[in-house]
Amino acid sequence: MGSLRGNTAAGASVRIAPVDGSSESIGATADAAGNFEFPSVAPGWYILSGTAPYFREMVKAVRVAGDAPTDAGPLTLLLALQAEQGPVPVLTVCEALEKRNSVTYWPAVIVGIFKSGMDETLRLDCPTQLVTGEVAWPSSIALTRPSAPPDEFRAEIEKKRQEILKSGPPGAHPRPERVVALYGIFVAPSGLASAPCCRAPVETVIPPARLFGLAEKDLRVIR
Repeated sequence: MGSLRGNTAAGASVRIAPVDGSSESIGATADAAGNFEFPSVAPGWYILSGTAPYFREMVKAVRVAGDAPTDAGPLTLLLALQAEQGPVPVLTVCEALEKRNSVTYWPAVIVGIFKSGMDETLRLDCPTQLVTGEVAWPSSIALTRPSAPPDEFRAEIEKKRQEILKSGPPGAHPRPERVVALYGIFVAPSGLASAPCCRAPVETVIPPARLFGLAEKDLRVIR
């Protein structure tokens, strides 16, 4: 077993999650100097995330190798400022992921292909994917109690649905009942960049963003 240590904001909550989803994430708390350590970690690739009140969640990929201690370096958190309410956008999954840094938290209607499982998601095949270091993220958005969109967005939603239904290779178009629209607060962590799909040497199963219900208070993407 190895270990993982690093530095972030004092008192921040930090978590590590294996990129292959083979086990649950593990949490720790940074001390007064911002130092944190996970003392017993199996070798492999992990997603390290950090959160603190009033700060945006930050993620980065780290590789724990062998029995030697691994230094993750600094995990710099950015202030999270709620954007002023403007027109609610209607976006596909790909559009939302590309616009993830335009504001910090924002209500949106997102249209995608629904997939159930341990973490329900909206997914889509996108021309680019998000990466951190050598690790790439799937083109999907996790769901935490979003709601049905208001009727006023019906026409815009149908346009996006038709775009998605016509996508994909011939004979393999999405099933119409799976292409849905959901409404909520869209949140994506910092620390992710766009890259051409799909060339990263390692891929994670963790969605790179999350759509929350309007009443949610815990807006962490990595759980």
